[in-house]
Amino acid sequence: MYAQKKPIENTHIVRERDRRRSRELWAVLALGVPIGAFLLLFTWQNLEVIRLGHEATRLQKQKQEIENANKALQLELDRRTSLAAVEQRAVTLGFQRTDPRAVVMVQRPPEQPPTPDTRPPTPGSR
Repeated sequence: MYAQKKPIENTHIVRERDRRRSRELWAVLALGVPIGAFLLLFTWQNLEVIRLGHEATRLQKQKQEIENANKALQLELDRRTSLAAVEQRAVTLGFQRTDPRAVVMVQRPPEQPPTPDTRPPTPGSR
């Protein structure tokens, strides 16, 4: 035979809120949210410290590499501008030594203050 379901009339039954359970839920949330926020901020801070440490190490290595390159370039500049290197390059280009008596030094005469009739006109005067 077939089983028949008996309809249950419970439309007028009202479920009451369990105040003690609600209070416990709010107490757990009141403790859990600040603790969770603290742990989140603590973790973020530690990760940030680690990231900044890696960045500082990278920048120190980069600074050292730049300083080494600067030293190498200074040595190259000193080597290329040394008297022996310049003389050798001049010889390869076909320059010859000059007789020191043939060198004429020209000096600019000291400037004289302008006289009243040779002064340039000032703006606004005619």
